[in-house]
Amino acid sequence: MARTYAEVEQDTHIAMELFDMDCNGLITVDEFYSTFKRNGYEVDKEELSIIVENVDQDGDGAINFSEMLTIMMRMHNQNRKQEELIKVFEILDKDGNKRISKSELKKALKLYGRKKVSNEELDKIMRQVDFDNDGYISFVEFSNNVHLFQ
Repeated sequence: MARTYAEVEQDTHIAMELFDMDCNGLITVDEFYSTFKRNGYEVDKEELSIIVENVDQDGDGAINFSEMLTIMMRMHNQNRKQEELIKVFEILDKDGNKRISKSELKKALKLYGRKKVSNEELDKIMRQVDFDNDGYISFVEFSNNVHLFQ
């Protein structure tokens, strides 16, 4: 279910409260690191520094509410895209077995654009997408190669 901007904003306030240990409105790398460690997560402080640096728009070395909201909106948008991919995959997976067969792919390509797909073209697509060579396209294989179907 899609979340509203207000819900994402509320989640951002909660995240700020969780990580901003000194309540100054900024989250430092040390605060991120301490919060993750305190909650049982193994994290690399250098990786956290890179994340903060990439999001820190004002260059103060910390994350403020606006910057955290940007992170939360990106996560929200990624989740929405994932939900959309799942819906498309389920439409293509006619028999509902959580994988797309070669015949399902052929029907989908015919229905959604290509009038006729040769067996050679179909085999080429399957070779490109079916990494585990089981003869089917899993959701992971589909989502990693969705650009081939657009």
